[in-house]
Amino acid sequence: MLISSLQNPRIKAIRRLRMRKYRSREERYLIEGIRIVEEALERNAPVETLVYSSELLVSGRAQSLLQQYAAVDQITVTPEVFASFSDRQAPQGIAAVVRTSNTSLQDLEPTNNMLIVVAWQLQTPGNLGSIIRTADAAGADAVAIVEPSVDLYDPLTVRATMGSLYALPIVTVSNEKSLGAWFETVRAADIPLRVMGTSAHGAALVWEVDCRGPLVILIGSEKDGLSEYARSVADTLARLPMSGSASSLNVSAATAAILFEAVRQRSTAKDGNDQTEPGILRG
Repeated sequence: MLISSLQNPRIKAIRRLRMRKYRSREERYLIEGIRIVEEALERNAPVETLVYSSELLVSGRAQSLLQQYAAVDQITVTPEVFASFSDRQAPQGIAAVVRTSNTSLQDLEPTNNMLIVVAWQLQTPGNLGSIIRTADAAGADAVAIVEPSVDLYDPLTVRATMGSLYALPIVTVSNEKSLGAWFETVRAADIPLRVMGTSAHGAALVWEVDCRGPLVILIGSEKDGLSEYARSVADTLARLPMSGSASSLNVSAATAAILFEAVRQRSTAKDGNDQTEPGILRG
């Protein structure tokens, strides 16, 4: 049945998911666009409903997707109805309602080579989404988000992840001290975890810090950086060199530079070309 009324109860419920308070209350969020919907389905995300407009859905790829996942609840709507919950100027005509994740720190399985990124109280959706995408590209094992933070399921955050939202575990940490407690739990299991905080005033340059082995990288908020507590649980505070007139980088760009320095070091160690001892600063 084609839904053409903006007052249809299901459509009103979907439209409410554009607001954080309803996403939190309903434990659901809305994703939109062929790529992100495809990623969610292929990675077995908890998709509840596919919503599409036949008139807008001109992509054969999207039409095949609907046929492939015919077992998933699907509703079809007019272009006007689709536009009422879309945040795009040129909607692709496909969206999905997905249940939120409840992954916790305790669900993560610590290893002797794990790489985890912690986004500490970020306030910009695009930055959080880009960091998740970068963590995925770098092969990180998980991303942890320390609250208060921008919403992981904000449409702008989701779009900026470019599908990486479903590529690795993402944990929301409501109490920053629980993260420090988890670090100690990991170390108690004989895993030599190191925690690298990032700061424009860090004592070491990033490439002087040993990033091999189990590592957590703490990324501070755009305005305030890392909290005092975050600094206290870090083994090292590191910085990127600033040679030009700019005193800092956008937080997502800085994260990319730091993460791929870790990737470089870990790759060199695997190749057997790195003869330095683990756990020390490297000049």
